[in-house]
Parts: sequence; structure tokens; C-alpha cells
Amino acid sequence: MRLAVISDIHVLGPGEAERLQRIALDLGARHSFLARKWNRALLRIRRRLWNWHPQFRETVFLKALDDIARFDADRIVAVGDYGGDAAGVGVSDDASFESVRRVTDLLRATFPDRCRFVIGDHELGKHSTELRRGGIRLESLRRCVENLGMPAWWMERVGPFHLIGLTSTLLALDLFLPEALAAEAPAWRQWRERQRDWLRATFSDLPGDARVLLFLHEPSALSFLDEIPEARARLPQIERTVLGHLHAPGLLPWLRLLARLPRLNPRYPIMRIISHGARGAHRWTAFRPVVCPAVFGAGHHFSGGVLFFETDPTGRLHVRRHRLPG
Repeated sequence: MRLAVISDIHVLGPGEAERLQRIALDLGARHSFLARKWNRALLRIRRRLWNWHPQFRETVFLKALDDIARFDADRIVAVGDYGGDAAGVGVSDDASFESVRRVTDLLRATFPDRCRFVIGDHELGKHSTELRRGGIRLESLRRCVENLGMPAWWMERVGPFHLIGLTSTLLALDLFLPEALAAEAPAWRQWRERQRDWLRATFSDLPGDARVLLFLHEPSALSFLDEIPEARARLPQIERTVLGHLHAPGLLPWLRLLARLPRLNPRYPIMRIISHGARGAHRWTAFRPVVCPAVFGAGHHFSGGVLFFETDPTGRLHVRRHRLPG
């Protein structure tokens, strides 16, 4: 079996690229001198840390597709964050939807019938540090499932492996609900319970010799998954849990370190999500996590890449990071 994993592509369509340029100009034109200095500093840090260069992102994404094609994978699994989410409300925003559609269409056209997709946090919406607003939206989830062909959860048998894809935002819903619309909260909880019910049934029905590969976007969801008894009972059968979100695999140990620090209770949404999400990091090791890097890397100091999974003649699974230009 050969499997390729790609994550955090963050390609910007024309609408999102134009919007981000307007946001940058607006932040640099604030009337207060201190506000201008602060916002410009934040933009510089963001560009350094997350490589905010739209043309490079698209170029390296196309390079990744060529390298995956040469690998000749049986399945290509994309584990979330396909567009820029410039409005902070996921693909309920038309410009963000356009960006994600460009990525998913190109993947499907390049690898017909071999692509599987996991929904990332930016597909559903996430509070924007630039706009100071945003959050999960039900319309984004509906569009992902109905218009983009991304099931909220799925399972497929490939050779000896059971591939299971989950939506991490639904598992870790308590972290994201404070930024949801109040009227949508009951529906979000219903979606969470539906995924939990599916998980209980799926893990209960797994054969005793099943080999499981788990795919989800955000690592904080593992703490909530560990609270489901049927999933916890199958931990010895989970050979790898593939994550995205962090952009650089080297950040995972730092989250485990953060979990050992005194508990903080910040109010700012992004800091709250990071702080609360890392509290269960000591339980993640049992899932055997491996982080797929962002295609374009993380800033100017970490090159991007994809993951290649391959079984040898003895059936042993090997994981290799394939680097892309930084």
C-alpha cells in the first residue's frame, strides 16, 4: 500500500488575495500611531511565521502534486486548510469557498477517484486576528459536505488498513463554540453527537486484527477522542494518527511542554484555543501522532513537505517526510 498525505495548502484565490491586500492596507492606515505600529508589527510577524506569499504557495502546491504523482500513491489524503479563510468564517464566505474549490478540484482532476478529504478548522471558520472577528459557521459545514464533497467523517478499507477521517473541530467543539453564532450552537452540538455516535459504532465493529490509520486536522481533538471508551479501547490498533494544523512537525513537542505549564485562562480566542487545547497533550502519545507539514512550510526557517506512507513486503508501515522547496 502506498499513501500520500498533504496538508495546510492555504492557496488564495483571486477574491481572497484581493481581500487580504485590503486588510493589510487598512491595518496600516489606522489613525492611532500606536495602533499602526502594532498592526504593522503583527503583519510582519505573521508573514515571517506563516510565509504569507500567495504566489509561492501556489507554485509549491503544484510541485507537491508532481512529486505525489511520481510516488504513485493508492490514495491521497488531504487533512485540511485548503484556502486562506480571509473572512474568518470559513467557506460560508464566497471568496474563501472559491479558494478551497480551486484546490479540491485540482486534486481530484490530478488523481481521479483517489483523493480523500478531511475538513480543517479554516474550512469551518476561525477567529481572525486581523479582523478581530469570525468563528465557526454552520453554512460552512453545509458547503463542505454538500458542495465540496467533504464528508464530516468517513472510513475506507485500503489493503490491510482501515482509513478513518474525522472533523477535529466537531470533536473539540467546546473550544470553538464561544465564537459561534448563539442560534447555531444547538445544531453544532447535534453534529458533534452524530460524529461521536458514528465513532462508537465504527470502533466497536472493527475486527480485532484491524490496522487503523486515523486522519484529523487539529491535535487538540485527540484529548476529546480519548474520552470515547470505544476509541480508547482500540488504541493498540491505531498505527498512526496523521495531523495537520501545526505547519511544522517540530511544534508538536512544544505543545506537550505547554501542557505541563500552569494552566492559563486567556480570554483572547486564539490564545484560549491554544491554551485549553494543549491541556490534554500528555494523552496524545498513545495515538502515535505524526504531523504532516504545511506544503509551503512555516515561515522562512522550515521547508514544507508531504508525507509518504508505504508498506514493505513484510507488511510493516514506513512513514517518510518528502521535503519541498523552502
